Amino acid sequence: MRPTDAKVLIVEDESIVAHDIGGILEGMGVTVTAIAQDAAGALKSIAVDQPDLVLLDLSLSGRFEGVELAREIDRRWQIPVVFISGHLSDTAVRELGEFHAAGYVVKPFHPVNLRETVGSAINALDR
Repeated sequence: MRPTDAKVLIVEDESIVAHDIGGILEGMGVTVTAIAQDAAGALKSIAVDQPDLVLLDLSLSGRFEGVELAREIDRRWQIPVVFISGHLSDTAVRELGEFHAAGYVVKPFHPVNLRETVGSAINALDR
């Protein structure tokens, strides 16, 4: 799949960060289906927009809400997830191992890193 064919949902509760990510993705030609700030908004958006990929901040409104949301996304739709976090500890990486994550982006991120990670995840959608 080419980036111009990909639909991506951003789940990030920091508005400025979410819009920065959206701008970078749109610059790649990716369609940003929505920006959700919490799990409820993300689930609703996925049901309506059916994105190909989800960028998910792990620190949504609670320590484990991002992980729980990833479990629900996997259970309902099996959509690949790129995880975004300010810090990926060894424990978090082990916890996320069950998801076969499409990638990880650590904040603060450089736009090049985000583009490379998302580009690789999109390319893997065809496999």
